[in-house]
Amino acid sequence: MSSTNTALKTTALSIGATAAALGIIFLIHNGTFSKRKQQSKDDDANKKEDEPISPDSASFYNQLGISEEDLPSHIRRDIHKQRKRKSKEAMISMKTKMYDNIHMLDEDREPLCTISMKKANWYIRKNIAEWTSPKEGSELSKDKDAKCIRLLFTHNGANEDEHKKSSSEKLYLRSAKQNICVSCGSDGHHIRHYIVPYAYRSLLPDDYKSHMSHDIVILCPDCHVRCERSTKKRMKRMESDLRMKMVTTDGDDAFCSPVIEDAHLYHVRSCAIALVRWKDTIPEEKVEEYENEVRSYLADCCKIEEEKETILTGNESLTKAQLQKACSVKYRVKNPRYVPGSEVVVRSLNDDRKKIEEFIVDWRKHFMTVVDPKYMPTGWRVDNPVAKGSSFVLLV
Repeated sequence: MSSTNTALKTTALSIGATAAALGIIFLIHNGTFSKRKQQSKDDDANKKEDEPISPDSASFYNQLGISEEDLPSHIRRDIHKQRKRKSKEAMISMKTKMYDNIHMLDEDREPLCTISMKKANWYIRKNIAEWTSPKEGSELSKDKDAKCIRLLFTHNGANEDEHKKSSSEKLYLRSAKQNICVSCGSDGHHIRHYIVPYAYRSLLPDDYKSHMSHDIVILCPDCHVRCERSTKKRMKRMESDLRMKMVTTDGDDAFCSPVIEDAHLYHVRSCAIALVRWKDTIPEEKVEEYENEVRSYLADCCKIEEEKETILTGNESLTKAQLQKACSVKYRVKNPRYVPGSEVVVRSLNDDRKKIEEFIVDWRKHFMTVVDPKYMPTGWRVDNPVAKGSSFVLLV
């Protein structure tokens, strides 16, 4: 009797330990536990604190004494996705650095902005600029590695443009930008990230995307994935709300689905499946009706008149291949009235400058909330202009 009690106690303890381990795994996987990096007092103000422990690594769980085989299936699936994504980082990342930081100077060698090496070479080839050095005594002259080109002409609207620009915008345009992840500071693989999702940005008027790199930043693959998860959810919610609003207003939900069911093709498929599976138990008149439906469909698909007549006359029984073709008919067809979600969102702005401005600023705020970047380019601000030549944004 005592040995039985001992065995029961051992089993209970084992079950309790297992449940506790699974509970710890669940809490870790949902981001409850975090690790705090040990940093010296000399670290700069951009140091990262309370960085979440990544659950997407088998070695992490091995440190807890839990083998990968003992993990729940959803965690093993996340680990597999992480490994697959890591193996493709080099392929999906930018092959060249995003910022060349070539300083463009005006005729008086005053800084205008930073441009790419490709653009600088274009100016040189056109003989409208020349390589030069920074103006002596200027802030730029303190950078010994600074590369500059000087325009050989006065660009149109120079005084007007300078008057319109805010101090933060000037700082953003003229300052050199780091080729690091704006979130974690990683200088490894990088991805070009669009703060306003590219699906929306590409549909906006040219003024909001031409010569407007303010809302294109660098993220490492890990930070990009984290941001994209939240972005996709927000996009889906926005598009769903707008579609529901359109259905309520117009009373027609036909445009909500990218595909629709063709009733005739669906009926043909159902008839073919019935003939294949239950022909022996179906009344003869129904069999004849179903066969006529299938023959009519096959005849419409046939281009040779003689074959059409042979199929329609019914002198020969339907072959297995013919029935299989009717069974596999694609009855879901492209909806000609469907409007992609990105178009629904952009159309709702009605080309209204104020609405577009609010739309872009909202996405900037979303990015700052989700990513909490510590290494944004100097001069980058949520309220910087959203379009070429536009004024400072007034936040409310």
